[in-house]
Amino acid sequence: MSRKEKRKAMKKMKRKQTRKELALKEQELINMEQEEAKRSVSVRIMFEERERAWTEAMEIRKQKRIEHEEEERRNKALEDEELSRKQQIKNANDDGEDDWEYVEEGPAEIIWKENEVLVKKKRVKVPKRNKDQQSIKEDSDRPTSNPLPPQSEAFDDYKNASLSAQQLIETVAEQVPHFGTEQDKDHCTFHLKTGACRFGQHCSRVHFYPDKSCTLLIKNMYNGPGLTWKQDEGLEVC
Repeated sequence: MSRKEKRKAMKKMKRKQTRKELALKEQELINMEQEEAKRSVSVRIMFEERERAWTEAMEIRKQKRIEHEEEERRNKALEDEELSRKQQIKNANDDGEDDWEYVEEGPAEIIWKENEVLVKKKRVKVPKRNKDQQSIKEDSDRPTSNPLPPQSEAFDDYKNASLSAQQLIETVAEQVPHFGTEQDKDHCTFHLKTGACRFGQHCSRVHFYPDKSCTLLIKNMYNGPGLTWKQDEGLEVC
C-alpha cells in the first residue's frame, strides 16, 4: 500500500472514530435528559403528594379548631346560663333579706378550747328599723328651748344700750355677780365663750353680739359626720 493510500485510510479511520465519539456523546446526552425527565417527574409527584398531605392535615386541623370553638361556645353558654340562674336565686334571696337584719342578743358565750379562748355571740334575725322614722322621732324629742330661768331685765338694757358690745359686756360684768360662770342664770355662758348656741333664738338667756367681726358665716357649708341641717340651723356664730 502506498503512502497516499495509507494517509487516506488514516483520515477515514479518524472520521469514523470522530463520528462514533459524537454518537456516544449524543447518546449520553439523551440518556441524561431522560434521567432528568424521570427525576423531574418523581420530584413533581413527591411534591404533589406532600402538598396533598399538607392540605389534608390543614383541613383536619381547621375542622378540629372549628369543633373546639363550637365546644367552647357551648360550654360558655352553659356557664352563662348557670351564672344567670345563680344570680337570679341570689337576687331572690336578697330581696327577701332586705327587710331583715341580724343583731346580737344576750351576753357572749366564752368557750375554752385547749389553749384558745373562743367568743361566740348569739345573733338573731329581726325586722329592720325604719331610719327615717327613728330620726324623726329623735328630732321630735330634741328640746327647742333652754329649761332654765327666763330672760332677765338685763336683756332690755342690752337692747336699749348705746354702748358698744365690748363696753356693754364690761359694764354687765361689773354689775352682775358671777358673770360668765355656771352660776349666772341670766346670761348664756356657752354663747359668751364660743359665740354659738344650740338653741339660737329660742334660748331663754341673753346673747351678746359683737358690733363687727372678721368671721363670715355660711350655713350648710360643712356637712360633717353626724351633722344635719335640722341640728345646726339654730347655731349662731359671731
